[in-house]
Amino acid sequence: MDAYIILLTTASQASIPEIIVRALEDEGVYHFGRLLNSPQVAELVAIDQFAQYGQLLELFSFGVLNDYKTAVAQLPQLSPQQLNKLKHLTLVTLASNEKVLHYDRLIAELDCSSEQEMEDLVIESIYKNILMAKLDQKRRLVEVDFTVGRDVRKQDLPDIFAKLEAWSNTCEEALEKISADIETVNAEAAAKLDDSRNFTNTLQELRSNHVMAAAEGLPRSDSQYESSEYQREAQRVGADAS
Repeated sequence: MDAYIILLTTASQASIPEIIVRALEDEGVYHFGRLLNSPQVAELVAIDQFAQYGQLLELFSFGVLNDYKTAVAQLPQLSPQQLNKLKHLTLVTLASNEKVLHYDRLIAELDCSSEQEMEDLVIESIYKNILMAKLDQKRRLVEVDFTVGRDVRKQDLPDIFAKLEAWSNTCEEALEKISADIETVNAEAAAKLDDSRNFTNTLQELRSNHVMAAAEGLPRSDSQYESSEYQREAQRVGADAS
């Protein structure tokens, strides 16, 4: 697009429509907002005889194939390259709104005469890096992974900002929940570690007392710590500590 913007700076008003057409047919250009909003184009489309070029740029910036079919009488006839690009852009719009698209809907929205033609459009879009998707021919579905963004109307910006803010709030709430869960897990782990240490210290103290009693020839006390259950637990703790 940079090349076309540069061309506009030195172009005569009469040559601007040709620049617009060339940009619309360029296989590597899929965003036209900068061209539409340029002072040179704005001045051109203010003239009645050139107004259709502004409508054409709006179609390729924001519209889909059905928009063209509705307003075909007010627009210049599209070349095969332009029509194909508009179908690519229509596919991008559909894929931006839904992550699973049925063949029947795509065939209708893209005005295809066959499944093969529709699949070719999807594959072309993938190779042009404006879409990442998988064709499921058995279930007759297109599963979307990613699409490029399209140009945005100024009046759509408040809605986009609202969605971004809602998304940001959701992320913050999720992070707070994760942080709280981490604190809970850490507290439980610390409590278990304290219990284990207390048990180990008590066990070591009892062992020391028994050793001292044996050394002094005193009888060993009969307590709960002599039980087989306690001994097994002591062995388990010892094994965990090692």
